[in-house]
Amino acid sequence: MKIQNAIMLLLGFSFFISCSGSDDDSAGGGGNPQNIKIMKASASLFNSYFLDSNGNVYGCGANSSHQMNISASGNQYKPTKIIDHVNRVAAGEEFTLFLKNDGSLWGVGRNDYGQLGTGNTNQQDTAVKLAEGIKFMAAGKDYSFIIKNDNSLWASGKNTFGQLGNGNTENQNSFVKIMDDVKTVATSGTGMISGGHTLILDNGEKLWACGENSSFQLGDGTDINRQLPVQIADGVSQISCGAQFSIFLKNDGSLWGTGFNGAGQLGDGTVYTVHVPKQLMTSVKEIGAGQGHTLALKTDGSVWASGLNDNGQLGNGGNSNLLSFEKTADGVIGLTAGNYHSLLIKTDGSVFSAGSNGSGQLGLGQGISGSFEFKKIEF
Repeated sequence: MKIQNAIMLLLGFSFFISCSGSDDDSAGGGGNPQNIKIMKASASLFNSYFLDSNGNVYGCGANSSHQMNISASGNQYKPTKIIDHVNRVAAGEEFTLFLKNDGSLWGVGRNDYGQLGTGNTNQQDTAVKLAEGIKFMAAGKDYSFIIKNDNSLWASGKNTFGQLGNGNTENQNSFVKIMDDVKTVATSGTGMISGGHTLILDNGEKLWACGENSSFQLGDGTDINRQLPVQIADGVSQISCGAQFSIFLKNDGSLWGTGFNGAGQLGDGTVYTVHVPKQLMTSVKEIGAGQGHTLALKTDGSVWASGLNDNGQLGNGGNSNLLSFEKTADGVIGLTAGNYHSLLIKTDGSVFSAGSNGSGQLGLGQGISGSFEFKKIEF
């Protein structure tokens, strides 16, 4: 699950990443002999999506609910082109949102909680237009957010814990307005063990949170679920939600986290739950939170990882959890975290993946169950 930078890159249930060069086949190098240059990416439990410099989206992984916008229902083990003229993509739980260059929002896949905002709960097997005048969107576990051109925030879908932030726990099958003056939003990702929580960053750099709070993931010092957003920090530039934990960047490049820490995902050297935001690192420029792991891209291009590593999602060559941040790659300019896998983008637009590949989400081909180290994806 990934969030982007202060100008609304990142995050999700899926997160985006910007890029631009090197030349070997390991995660420490680069090299993309193809003409395809990947600029942004988004990841979920069973899927990965890649946006190239020409606005084409490629996807791999599960297609059980036609979330990849292709007719075949089986897993796709290599990146497949699925749609074009796109500016941004967000991966939800068996549904996907596409923001086109003209500001129109399109969605496909599961809709049983109204997460597509179509006014009903019918699954969509091909992408349909959902809204116009959109500048950002986020797809979580059975719920979605959009930000309109006027900076207003709207939400639709599952709302059991108040994660939509509209003051109740009623599911919504159409987008309802939540608040104004919003810069970006992050949702807890697909397949999460938690019910769902949301982080909202406004244009005044104030961070707000709502939804499930059983593990202090909202960072307000309580374990009380919040149906309306509560302010928890200021001076914030970037946000990302994991499963029952939250991480964010401040303007000075410091990384902060709160919530569940049983696998060491907060990287503070312990497995103790953190009740209010705690500083974890410095000199960070991009972050991504998965089911139980955290990725941090430092200003020198190195990637540091901590937390759950049962599928090798940290990319350090092993599968033991890390309680403190460890460097796992160099020469990286973008990253995103799926539930149990991770994606890195190099300066030349090449992409590397590590972790679980049960549905083909690593894009490395069929017959590969996973990878404990970052391997290059061929397009």
